Amino acid sequence: MNKREVTFSNLIKLIKDRRPFSIIGIVFIFSSIFILLPSILFMTKSFVEAYQKYDFKKIEQNGTEKNAKITDLRPINNVTINGEHPLKISYEFLDNGVIKSDKFQTMDLEKTNEMKIGSEIKIKTFENQTKIQNLEPFIFPFYLFYILPFIFFVLGSVFSAIGLIPALRDYNLYKNGLVKEGTIIALTPNSGLPITNIGQSILINYYYLAANGQKIFGKSKTTDFSIMTEKKAEDKIKLFVSENDETKSCMVPKLEAMKNNWKI
Repeated sequence: MNKREVTFSNLIKLIKDRRPFSIIGIVFIFSSIFILLPSILFMTKSFVEAYQKYDFKKIEQNGTEKNAKITDLRPINNVTINGEHPLKISYEFLDNGVIKSDKFQTMDLEKTNEMKIGSEIKIKTFENQTKIQNLEPFIFPFYLFYILPFIFFVLGSVFSAIGLIPALRDYNLYKNGLVKEGTIIALTPNSGLPITNIGQSILINYYYLAANGQKIFGKSKTTDFSIMTEKKAEDKIKLFVSENDETKSCMVPKLEAMKNNWKI
């Protein structure tokens, strides 16, 4: 059979008819990929200092031990773990005759109690990265920020599946479905979301006969409310039925059939 001419606007209308789920799904996925994720990447690149990205395992394994002198000790007050703040230690050391400075964060507060500005400490240095000997580095778990866009993406995918998959199925039926006659069982109004009424539609329950004469029951949504006055239970309606799977069907949309000159 020849494919019917179906426009992109028909797909857009089908997606709109699946509101609010389809729209929420698109908004959540768009927000996670194009707003939240870039914002978090920008934030981590802008606010994470170089020493917070060091590979401390490599430094410990391959580093050269050197002496250093503490130049500053400062608690990180905007981070609290079990009621305590990580300590940021700034220090200077001599490397090939050049005085260099670096920083290190730790939660080993018992080991740092005796430290003060001017204290001598042991550090390891490797490929322009350093760490203080015998102290565990504190690395803020920035990966936690990525949970938010992940949650948005998962929720968006779920909402999209609820809204977009049926819309795409009906779009395919518009193009390729066989025209069959069905019988209305019931017409049920759906009031949509409270106050806004977004998602208002009519649910049509119907049945039709398969090629072997067996009854197949189906349902279809429409936003053409004229059907409530033009049709009633036991009236006949036109359906699109999948040629490959007779259980897949949808009602022939009257307005789209007229606009696209389907001559059904």
